Amino acid sequence: MLCFDSERMNWYYHVLARRPYLVVVSIAVYCVACIIVALVLNKLPDFSDPTLGFETRGTKIGERLTAWYNLLQETDHHGALFSNPSDLWERRRVEQGYVETKLHPNHRRRKNKHKNRNKNKRRKEQNQSSHEHHDVAQKMMQFKKRLKATSSPSPNLGFDTWIGDSGVFRDYEITNDSASSSLEPTRRTEQIEYGHNTTSVDEEEHQQRVQTKKSTWRLLKQAATLPTDGWADMHRRQPIEGFFCDSSPRKEYSHFVVQRIGPNATDSLFDLNGLLAMCQLQDQITEVPSYRAFCEPEMLTTECCRPWSLPNYAAMLANKSSCFDLTTEDVTSLHTLLLGCYEYFHDLKMDNHCNEIPHCRAPEECKRLNIVFNVLNFLTDFSFIKSNDSNVYLKYAMIFIPVAQSNRLLPLFHEWEDVELINELVEVVAMDLGLENELFNELLLTDVWLVSLGGTFVMASVWLYTGSAFITLMSCVAICFSLGLAYFFYAIVLEFEFFPYMNLLAVVVIIGIGADDVFLFLKIWHCVLTERFSNRCTLTTQSQSALPTLENSDHTESLENIMALTMRHAAASMFVTSLTTAGAFYASYSSSITAIKCFGIFAGTVVVTNYLLMITWLPASVSIMERLFATRMSCHHPMSIKLIHACKKSINRFCQMFEECITKSIMNYAYLWLLIFGALGASSAVIVFWYPGLQLPEKSHFQLFVSKHPFEVYSSLKQQFWFEKPLQAYENFKMHMHFVWGVQAVDDGDYTNPNSYGHLHYDNNFNVSSRPAQLWILDFCQSVRQQPFYKETLGMLLPNCFIENLIDYMKRRCIDDMDSTRKDRSPCCDAQFPFEPHIFEYCLPQSISNMYDTTFFRPGVAGPKFAEAPRLETEDYLGMSGNESAEYSTNGSFTPLLVKALVIEFESNVAYSTIYANIRQFYESVEHWFQMQLKTAPPELQGGWFTSDLKFYNVQDTLSHDTFVAICLAMAASLAVLLCFTVNILISIYAVLTVSLSIFNTVAVLILLGWQLNILESIAVSTAIGLAVDFSLHYGIHYRMSPVKERLAATQFVLSRIIGPTVMAATTTGLAGGIMMASNILPYIQIGVFLVVVMIVSWFYATFFLMSLLRVAGPQHGFLELKWPLWSKRSSGSSKFYERKPSQVIASEQLLTPTSSAIVELANSETHELESLNSNSLIKTISGIESAHALSSLPRDFEHSFQTMHECKYQTYPSTSN
Repeated sequence: MLCFDSERMNWYYHVLARRPYLVVVSIAVYCVACIIVALVLNKLPDFSDPTLGFETRGTKIGERLTAWYNLLQETDHHGALFSNPSDLWERRRVEQGYVETKLHPNHRRRKNKHKNRNKNKRRKEQNQSSHEHHDVAQKMMQFKKRLKATSSPSPNLGFDTWIGDSGVFRDYEITNDSASSSLEPTRRTEQIEYGHNTTSVDEEEHQQRVQTKKSTWRLLKQAATLPTDGWADMHRRQPIEGFFCDSSPRKEYSHFVVQRIGPNATDSLFDLNGLLAMCQLQDQITEVPSYRAFCEPEMLTTECCRPWSLPNYAAMLANKSSCFDLTTEDVTSLHTLLLGCYEYFHDLKMDNHCNEIPHCRAPEECKRLNIVFNVLNFLTDFSFIKSNDSNVYLKYAMIFIPVAQSNRLLPLFHEWEDVELINELVEVVAMDLGLENELFNELLLTDVWLVSLGGTFVMASVWLYTGSAFITLMSCVAICFSLGLAYFFYAIVLEFEFFPYMNLLAVVVIIGIGADDVFLFLKIWHCVLTERFSNRCTLTTQSQSALPTLENSDHTESLENIMALTMRHAAASMFVTSLTTAGAFYASYSSSITAIKCFGIFAGTVVVTNYLLMITWLPASVSIMERLFATRMSCHHPMSIKLIHACKKSINRFCQMFEECITKSIMNYAYLWLLIFGALGASSAVIVFWYPGLQLPEKSHFQLFVSKHPFEVYSSLKQQFWFEKPLQAYENFKMHMHFVWGVQAVDDGDYTNPNSYGHLHYDNNFNVSSRPAQLWILDFCQSVRQQPFYKETLGMLLPNCFIENLIDYMKRRCIDDMDSTRKDRSPCCDAQFPFEPHIFEYCLPQSISNMYDTTFFRPGVAGPKFAEAPRLETEDYLGMSGNESAEYSTNGSFTPLLVKALVIEFESNVAYSTIYANIRQFYESVEHWFQMQLKTAPPELQGGWFTSDLKFYNVQDTLSHDTFVAICLAMAASLAVLLCFTVNILISIYAVLTVSLSIFNTVAVLILLGWQLNILESIAVSTAIGLAVDFSLHYGIHYRMSPVKERLAATQFVLSRIIGPTVMAATTTGLAGGIMMASNILPYIQIGVFLVVVMIVSWFYATFFLMSLLRVAGPQHGFLELKWPLWSKRSSGSSKFYERKPSQVIASEQLLTPTSSAIVELANSETHELESLNSNSLIKTISGIESAHALSSLPRDFEHSFQTMHECKYQTYPSTSN
């Protein structure tokens, strides 16, 4: 906004001075309207899934993962692709109405007139509503699969199943809500429309009969199984042997991890005292007020079911009703049982159905009531008992309660928090209630009070600095409006549909930035007012009367002049700092991670809108303040004002001493500071780039709370229990290799919306039916098995490499002598490989369909994916040979199917891991080998690509790459800004070096605090540049603007003016971040720690390192200074610099306000100075060039005379402490 130094902006100063109410009202109406529109037209942000958006889009691997996702979504009843050709043929039959009739013209038709009438009716309806055929086909295929799956019912079917009329009907449905009853009748409105029609029947009559039988069966079953008191108690269960409601605990139930504490914390939990303490603890869990509202009750009583715990199992084994009655003998009995049966559990000879199905190979005492299996699998850690060791040591134990995990348990969780689940011997250290996202969503909103507290502190600092509650209030409103406008542009103008929770972190940053802009503007305003007082007021020694006041027109004209002077410097200075900060935020858009992209755009937009309000709303507010509070000043001040002024004088003296101390230390010990901070920077670089380094995350679980939170503790401890092992131990899960052809690895979705994955794009050059393609595919499958990353897999994996199965299929005889029908299988028989393309396309669907009909075959993702081909014309169909025509008729299709995509899958010998180096080696080795193979492939197969379970690896790889790209972009932007505003190459290089060392130290501190390069940390590192460069920018610009060109005097000039403002800015922003460290959620804590660290480090480096560097080797006498024509022209016209002189003013004038009144009281002391300015002078008066082109109408008596400042070694400059 350098145009504020132009004569063309005089109209704007005139509006701000004469029409401030209009400006404020217009901005307020506009901002409120934008906020209302954004809230009405756009859905409110949803933070129910905090990890949404933590995925990579647009990278090579990301595009492949998206294309793979779209391929799976398009396959098998979701789209146009089918793995099993029979499904596609079935859908085609249903769409054409040929359910049981043959398509051959000479085929004998059935004589049933009733069915023909129904068939004609269906065809008529088909012509009227052909768009419904696809849905009907889907239902038909799904129902036929159900019929096929249940055609041979197991003799172990329970009473919940009824088999009749070729259909299986269940009157209950399985849901994810474990609290619902398995006997609850379904509320489905969907009707079964098709049965397995083997005879000619009327469909309407058939459906009516089926529904009648279904209803009858439901009524009979209800009468046989339900209690006599009706459906109200149907979800209650009969306790097993009077103890537990269910034979085994389930993971879906809420559970708690218990650990021993106290003086005997290292003792085992498995003793009498430990079990009794656990018994007392489980009573604490179940005695909270809301527990009965969420627990599952018993069938015959209204009591809640018992928790599954070690003391309860010991009591059940001892045949005691309460765990408080346990004795040492009872504990020993359970100990003996577990030791004796452990080998059967360890050898996988037991499971949780041993007491129901007699298949467990263990003694009866080990299978009784599943005590052994439940205790070892669910309730004790895996190191409780070791093989061939009679000693047991139980460190962690689990308590399961009969409360299903649900997001509705939040009130119950808060009650457990209040009672503190702890006693003298044991405590609950972790829990799993299924509440992570719900609790995070709640804390994200409830901890906003910390943001408010930080904002209150900053606003209090503004009030103390300005002395005006009105300006403080308007500043707070401006920051709120900047957030609302940013959300409007983000959601409505830029049309971003996704708003991640990390965007809320921009609130903390903008509070500090907005306050710094307010400090800057008002400080410049004070300087201009002080300058005016020193010139317009006269000293009266004989009386205490005030000076004559200005007329109203003179007041307005003077206010316009003061506004012009203030805006010329404040707008440009705020523009510099806002540009660097917004540039650092916008640089985050280069990241491939959705959440980081969205945060960068929103945070950068907030900075921009804040700047716009600071050059419109704030100046108009200051103008209103001058109009409202303009009054005649006298020496008779209220006592409160005198106390405030006295306090300010004391603070001013302290700040002056502080500045003098720092100035002397830098001027006298510059080499020492360079050595200290240089060594710290070098050490930090070693920590960042060598050891321990900025580590990538090794857990796919994104931490939401502090490490000591019970939910996070459970995430780290759950691998200690056997029932969590299948989900946590990846040693048995090997990386799959998916090789895909026919689909382009393209992601045309919205990269800023995690729910937009675009569309599936086919490779038009793909053709697997050609002879070279067949040979290459076969050779490829054989080559894979010879690679070091291939794992030999036992069993029949028929679809993994379909070409081998097709070759075996084509070797069969055309006419089998053992077949009584002697059906001719031509041309899919006695064929030589490679096959003719038309034979390949014709026989491949039959081969795959035949494989799917195999009873032991388990479908997977591998194999060809079929789609419909253009239909043959009638003459083409009639021109076929008899065998081909008959085969087509059998399949219900006139045309073969097209292979639109192909997936070849093999299993590798590399175990799944979250360690970046391991997966990187696997990916690069397979990718390199596959690309070498594609070079030898025919042109129609060269579009293939490889993918695997690489989602988390992709995030790790993106973080390691994109973070440094964002840093480089932000550093480049900062260097460009420094060059533009310092106009000196050497100063810019020194500033960039200072910023780089600041970043190294900041990141090193975060590494030593245990941070890893995750999503939030990546944002913090790139954002640190925009915040750290501001201080260096201020020092560098003021060094360039020094009235003397000798380095020692220039250094002293800078230190005397900039230390105070930079300390104020760093203090307010750092303390606002420090308040956030009291939050309960990790993102708020991390952003708070980051702000504190970056403010401290960047201020120390800018003050001590950069200024010491300029003190020792700073440019002087225009060395390496850029000579821009426009700049040179302005420099030649303005060679005088503003110098503060002690004022003798004791009176006031009309422009004095509560904001500016302190200036008169402090007139005999040193006054404010300016921050970073973009011109060649400090606050220039309207003399010289500025007066000629800007404000020619300014009164003559407002001008000041300047004295030329000669070069000297040391010179005392006014302080900036105030």
